[in-house]
Amino acid sequence: MDSDEGSELYASDVEHNYATNIFKESETDGLIDSYKPSFDAYFTHASSRTRTSTNVFSQRVVPLSPEEHNAALARASVHAYTPQVPFDSSSFKRWARELDEGFNILFYGLGSKRGILNDFAKHVSRRGHVTVVNAFHPSVTVRDMLASIARVPGVQSTSTSAPTQERIAEHFASSDSPHLFLIVHSLDRSPKLARAISSLALSPHIHIAASIDRLNAPLLFSASQLAARKGSSFSSDRATKNVGYSWLWHDLTTLAPYTSELTFADRSSISGASSSRARVDITNPVSGPLTETAAMHVLAAVTAKAKKLFSLLAAKQLENADSSDISEVNSAHNPHDQQHFDMSYDALFTLARDAFIATNDTALRALLGEFRDHGLVVSAAQPGTSGSEVLWIPLRKERLSKLVGNLDGDAT
Repeated sequence: MDSDEGSELYASDVEHNYATNIFKESETDGLIDSYKPSFDAYFTHASSRTRTSTNVFSQRVVPLSPEEHNAALARASVHAYTPQVPFDSSSFKRWARELDEGFNILFYGLGSKRGILNDFAKHVSRRGHVTVVNAFHPSVTVRDMLASIARVPGVQSTSTSAPTQERIAEHFASSDSPHLFLIVHSLDRSPKLARAISSLALSPHIHIAASIDRLNAPLLFSASQLAARKGSSFSSDRATKNVGYSWLWHDLTTLAPYTSELTFADRSSISGASSSRARVDITNPVSGPLTETAAMHVLAAVTAKAKKLFSLLAAKQLENADSSDISEVNSAHNPHDQQHFDMSYDALFTLARDAFIATNDTALRALLGEFRDHGLVVSAAQPGTSGSEVLWIPLRKERLSKLVGNLDGDAT
């Protein structure tokens, strides 16, 4: 019937009307994006600008002072737990076989490898002469290594002068020379030793087993040096041209603490501290990081007027820091960043004169001279001016506040 035919609805019409109603409702709820086709949603989100957070972890955490760093290391060593990685000494035979086949071995991985390599040195001592080089020791030089190798019988029997790489390479290039096993701990700690060893490593009777500890250690070796191999091409007539390593890389992860390797490290130094104490200008020679302890020693040796002047400058710097943006305060880690809270010399002279600390320019500069010599006050030329300078104290807000509090307590 016509009336029935006119009232018929097709499935496509129902779906279209249903989708239209959904879109109308979702527009009012702000959910229209969830019903877009996948390709439209992709281009919508891809065209939006990526927003990166400015909350950097290193800017939110106050760096440790050397005293706090040493105290943290002392507490950690008491409760330290060292996991043990099992090691099978049967690998020594495999390593010795690889050395006999003309390769040198380079061990990498997390943890100290010194104990295992020393045991390997004892294992190969029955096959030839052994020389152990502690490259992590700061006083070990190339001359020391060559002098130790020269103690091998026959190396320096014909001359009393200092041994050279050419003479040693020439000696071990002969077919009747003994075998030398060179064990090097932490080769990456001494690039000079690494370069010297490259002229000996291709000698057929010199076998090297070395360890590296740093991730960027492979950058010490060029592609040609890594590709070099021992062989009949080695000639004593051109010993210095035989440069390379012929490495075989072995993972030797032990998870053992670097007790011996860090014995000669300066534990009072913090990574980045020396770079952050960069010299601002040539009139302010500063060396080493400024700490609260060093500042207190300097302040204890100056006059009462000098202490009042320091407190005056510190109070003004803290006032400038409080009025600055919080993100600017958190990002101020070094003397360059603290310059945001500086004070002009003219303004400091006005305050010092009003407080009867220094009544003339000569007296003020005399009081500032002691602080400048010890890096307690830093100065720089004021940008956009001719001859004017600004002054500031290279300490973070938290440490400067603590230092001023100690000064106020001593004054009372």
